[in-house]
Amino acid sequence: MKVVSYLKSFWPAIVCTIAIFALSVLPGVQLPAISHSPDKIGHFLAYGLLAWLYLWALQKECKWSPKSVLIILVGVSGYGISLEFVQWAFFPYRYFEVLDMVANVCGAVISYLAFRLFIYKT
Repeated sequence: MKVVSYLKSFWPAIVCTIAIFALSVLPGVQLPAISHSPDKIGHFLAYGLLAWLYLWALQKECKWSPKSVLIILVGVSGYGISLEFVQWAFFPYRYFEVLDMVANVCGAVISYLAFRLFIYKT
């Protein structure tokens, strides 16, 4: 029962993780590869939200530590990077873009900085 209670805080982040996966593998309109396209902003916001939700759950569970925060940031960033490789390897209608990976990592990091500034104050 304790595990279910613990996971309760993480449900929004888990749902967001699944939604990002679904959006990453479904066929969609490919936008032109320009550095500030709506696609890059979407990546930035999606992975920023994902990191925020995991950080929020972590804070609610009183498990905040430098190590746990690093795990979340590396995990969210790694997830975004690995999904680019998954798109390249398994979905011919999707494209591998390094700038998408950069936007994913930047979204996660900026989300952490905003979370520290506005929510979690030590």
